[in-house]
Amino acid sequence: MTLYGRDAVLHELVPRMVGLHHTKTRTVRQEPRGELPVVLLHGGHGSGRTAVLDEVREAYGDRVPVAAVDCADVYDGDAAVSNTSPTAELLTTLARGLCTHRPGFGRLRLPRLLTGLVTVSAWHRGHLDEQACARDRVADLLVDCGLERDQERARSWPGDVVDLIGGWGSDELGPIAAAGVHLFTDRYLGFRESRATRQWYAGLDGLPAAGRGGDNVFTVLSRGFHLGDDTRRRTEGHLVEALLEDLRAAYGGWRNLNAAPRPLALLDNVHTPAGAHLLDLLLSRRADADERPDPLVVLATALGEPRGARVASATRWTFADVPELAGWRRRVRGSASAGLVVLPLPPLERAELLSMMHVGEERAVPQEVARAVHRFTGGSPLGCRIFYDALDAAPEPAGVETHELARLRLRGEHVTEQMLQALVPAAELSAYLVLLCVAQDTAAARALAAAYLTRDHQAGAVETVRSHLRAERWPQAGRPFVADDFLRAVLVHELRRRPARAADPPVSWPELHELLSDHHGGRGEPATARHHELAAGLPDGPVRWLADTFRDAAAERWLDDLWHIATAPHPPDPAWADACRATASGERDGTFVGDSVQRSVNRLLHAVWFAADPLSVPDAHLRGRVGRELDFLSLKHPTGNSTLYDASQEWPAAIKDLRTPDSVAGDRNGGGEGRGDGIR
Repeated sequence: MTLYGRDAVLHELVPRMVGLHHTKTRTVRQEPRGELPVVLLHGGHGSGRTAVLDEVREAYGDRVPVAAVDCADVYDGDAAVSNTSPTAELLTTLARGLCTHRPGFGRLRLPRLLTGLVTVSAWHRGHLDEQACARDRVADLLVDCGLERDQERARSWPGDVVDLIGGWGSDELGPIAAAGVHLFTDRYLGFRESRATRQWYAGLDGLPAAGRGGDNVFTVLSRGFHLGDDTRRRTEGHLVEALLEDLRAAYGGWRNLNAAPRPLALLDNVHTPAGAHLLDLLLSRRADADERPDPLVVLATALGEPRGARVASATRWTFADVPELAGWRRRVRGSASAGLVVLPLPPLERAELLSMMHVGEERAVPQEVARAVHRFTGGSPLGCRIFYDALDAAPEPAGVETHELARLRLRGEHVTEQMLQALVPAAELSAYLVLLCVAQDTAAARALAAAYLTRDHQAGAVETVRSHLRAERWPQAGRPFVADDFLRAVLVHELRRRPARAADPPVSWPELHELLSDHHGGRGEPATARHHELAAGLPDGPVRWLADTFRDAAAERWLDDLWHIATAPHPPDPAWADACRATASGERDGTFVGDSVQRSVNRLLHAVWFAADPLSVPDAHLRGRVGRELDFLSLKHPTGNSTLYDASQEWPAAIKDLRTPDSVAGDRNGGGEGRGDGIR
């Protein structure tokens, strides 16, 4: 189920680029035959980006050279330790992965890259932190790349380098860089490899005059790396060049003649600064050498929609375009971004989820449950997977009601708890978000923080959450405060399940909404005040307010207010759904005896409230109730007869499709409250 809806990546795209079937030993025609694009998969939180890479690594990891790195997990380093950088650490991990022995393939050798990494690992005399960094990096490379079997000897690297130094003079770095290169090339490279490596470095472009003779190039590269900033970036570019040149050499000769399966680099989270920098270096070096293609298949992932100069000339595909791989060509010669194919990982379609959840008749769930799962998650593979597993573990999945889905448990935890841990792993941040998720905007979030958080946390909590949402590329709509439907649905269910634990003492659901109702009432936002009043489980006030404003308000504005109020989250009452349906059906009209408009509004509000809930799948009776009440009210409005009648036709259809009616503007020009509500 992991790759449901993403099979084109594992079953078609990667096999054709690598030249090997994803499950069988048979080869596949390699495409394209010349230069390869970097394929960038992108999507939101829970879109399955990492899962796709995991599946690719599982399919190919023991058959071809594969290296996987998480660019979000790389250590940024201490500024005082100048022989490391995120790029150097990522390239070290790539080298260790690519050089691992694979049965039936053998082991790649990357002499230029490893020599370069040894070069930049040189340390200043007496700097113990730099020396420890060099020891760990070089030891890992020697052992994992099959150059050294003796762990103890590998970790003796710093001492062996110092033993080669005849005299220090005034230079604290150069002698170590030169000695390190001599030791590595003499001990671990053959004569031809060593000569080819030294000749390649001596021929690098862009080096100052001091680096153009003999081993001076290694000293210049090491010093440039240690200086940081632009000189470090230039050296890192040469390291990427070294990797690509090593792979060109490794895939020449018999490997080229036999179309040997190509190596794979899996780069997760390249939207991070470290990942973006590595991707830029890779794309720019390929653009500079576009007449000399390398065999490296690069599959990268990024959070959110890639924009800007980095993707300006990229080829944009969907899964339907994957068959065009053979014809891919760089559209702009010399352009770095033209070497990129951008491929979105869209949410699962409802039909895909329905098919997935009806695999076996004995364990199949009702169609309504599958539709509710899709509505709640918005098609997020993460959310769908957790619901799928929880339903599969349930004793009688066919008997689960849609409004009970959020109460399912999996491995002892509630499903929404597991989703939140995956979406927002930091405990303090998730606690803040659970408290603030019902806020309509930043001002309301600050009101909650001021009322319920301790003085030490009040000032920073809202800004911390806003910064996190922005940094993690969650939607930034302004209203509601948490703009992503799936994240907000998870948070709201967590808030229902447990008191707001970020508060001291924990605060109850009704108390939160009563405070927010007062807050918005004081700001002259009566519809939003009624929204929170309804959420608190007090529908009479919203019904009367909607009935009182019905004849005087423009019909369009009144419909907006009705929808906004009805999208209030329901209180944590297990009987809510049954009570809401009963009221919508007219079984509880006694509260408003004598006023037909109030009774109609009461039925309509409860029908829409039920329909707008993320876990509801309204039946034909309830949809019909919405249409009939709007039709009745169209006869009572002095100026909005046609508007309300049109809504009576449109709203039931929209509710059937589990979407917001098109006639609901949410934020109309010319007055009213700006809002961003909606259902899927």
